[in-house]
Amino acid sequence: MRKRPLFQSGPDVSEIGLSLSAPPTASLPLNQLAVLAPESEDPAVSGEDAMATAIRRAIELGVNLIDTDWITANGHAQEVLGRILETQQRESLIITTKSGPRLTFHGALTLDNSRANLINQCHDSLFRLKTEYIDLYQLHWPDDTSPIQTARGLQDIQSAGQAKWFGVCNYNLPQIEALGGHIKLQTVQAPLNLLNRKALADLLPWCIAGGVGFLASDPLLSGLLTGRFTGTEEFTDDDRDEYFTQPHFAKAVALANDLNELGDATTLAVGWALAQPGVSCVLCPVVPPVVLERLVQAEPLEPAMVNSLDELVRAHGFIG
Repeated sequence: MRKRPLFQSGPDVSEIGLSLSAPPTASLPLNQLAVLAPESEDPAVSGEDAMATAIRRAIELGVNLIDTDWITANGHAQEVLGRILETQQRESLIITTKSGPRLTFHGALTLDNSRANLINQCHDSLFRLKTEYIDLYQLHWPDDTSPIQTARGLQDIQSAGQAKWFGVCNYNLPQIEALGGHIKLQTVQAPLNLLNRKALADLLPWCIAGGVGFLASDPLLSGLLTGRFTGTEEFTDDDRDEYFTQPHFAKAVALANDLNELGDATTLAVGWALAQPGVSCVLCPVVPPVVLERLVQAEPLEPAMVNSLDELVRAHGFIG
């Protein structure tokens, strides 16, 4: 698999990375992520065996960057990865994880980038992952903690040898610059796909100018760009992605159908993300090995095809 630097002068990583983090969607809003612990202790029933099989196959296919977080599935995703890391050459993989969101004593989700919480969650992650260090430690979501306090927590983690590099996820540019004034950030992670192009406006140009890596998350828009939906589904959650509300939802489903007329919608969507200047790695979800084998074959689209897809998106009324 082709590789790119994670950041300027950083290690080479596979163009396709594997994400064990579940993005908030219409059917899976952020405030539900932490309660998705397996309903069964049997890994064959809970889906953990299937996840482990997909992760191992991804590594066999050349994927060397695996992204996870502290909160998704109440830590079980990290635990599955940890069992796999025990059987792998740790130095050959780039393991990234994220921290910040946690549950209060009353079960409500809160965002906490305080020094104490970052250190505690780092220790938890190291234990779950069965590793002595994390390659890239990211802040999952911004909160109202002072950037100085957050930076001190990260510095303590680095001084202890528990993380090599730091990044942010779901931060806007002013928030990145505020934190970056107190600690060096090597990466930015944000959604980037055919419909959600917000990162193209400022985050990617900023990353290119500063030699900062960019991890493109959710390239398939939670499956919406693959053709898995019919357009008739209804979502009742209060916390919904705008593309899962009407009329955007129906238009997005029509777009996915047109993509599948051009070729394989999944690889086209990933190839479009890979073609955007400044992208270090495109993070794809854990999928069955047969789908994964198609995903890892995705390559950056040629400019003519990028333009064609942009025109198609424009024809469906998403960009001006």
